[in-house]
Amino acid sequence: MSVRKFGWMFWTTLLLGGIGGLLSGVLLGREELFGGSLSNFFMGSFMSLLIGLTVSIVAQMGLFAYMTFNYMALSIFKSASLWKNVQIFLILFTFFDMVYLRIDGARGSVLLYMIEPLLLLLIALVTAYAKVKLTNPKAWVPTVFFIFVVTAIEWIPGLTKDDNFGSMLMMIMPLLFCNVWQVLQLHRITAKKES
Repeated sequence: MSVRKFGWMFWTTLLLGGIGGLLSGVLLGREELFGGSLSNFFMGSFMSLLIGLTVSIVAQMGLFAYMTFNYMALSIFKSASLWKNVQIFLILFTFFDMVYLRIDGARGSVLLYMIEPLLLLLIALVTAYAKVKLTNPKAWVPTVFFIFVVTAIEWIPGLTKDDNFGSMLMMIMPLLFCNVWQVLQLHRITAKKES
């Protein structure tokens, strides 16, 4: 991985995180963003941008943590097919966890708590489809694993039992912008030059 390509990936991911933060702030219609005065608008925009930039750093750390974890898992399991099956199990386990750990009996049915994991899984499947088109069919499970499991882990501070939609959106939008971008660009960054 060349330093130039790494730098390009870092800055573009940071930019996308900032854009995701700004969009989340606009979608939420936060009082700080649209509080009536121009100074409130700029301060709200600045805060949303900072949140997006911070989340993008979390997303980039998540990518490198996954790459390290993936390398270690391949050396531990000694078989790519066994590691693929373990990743499928972890995807299912994470889905169950995202529903079960947030259930609050007084708030409603289990179906309400399945909305976020189902949407995240759908985004992971669409991203994996795009990644397979760009690379090869072996990228399917690792891409779904990264987008679903790693994003869910990074999203934990925003997933609260009291269903605060604002905190969920302020984290997930920049996370998805960054993680989808990173996984779709990773093969270009790690590709070896042909002599």
